[in-house]
Amino acid sequence: MSYPLVKRVPHRMLGEMLRMMLSEQVYFDLTLEEGRTLSRAFTAVAHDWRRTDFIYLSPVGSDVEFSAAVTQDGLDVEAADGRRHLNWDDVTELAERLAVE
Repeated sequence: MSYPLVKRVPHRMLGEMLRMMLSEQVYFDLTLEEGRTLSRAFTAVAHDWRRTDFIYLSPVGSDVEFSAAVTQDGLDVEAADGRRHLNWDDVTELAERLAVE
């Protein structure tokens, strides 16, 4: 499997959700609206990374928050097992997948 990726997953209370996976162990479960919100944030920083320093989202269906520092080279995502770097190609791909999945 190639990461990052986005796939649909069921949630017993919230219905269909999006799982944004950075690896097999590092993932974020998002409602469809949270996915669209994160997609818009990713698109904005990919077009002009100098406008913001940080992206944060506390998903309702997940125990982990999404927290990433914006850098010249992409996003540095805080994860339980350390930082994960997403380059701008990864960020753009995730933005597209979160918007349409």
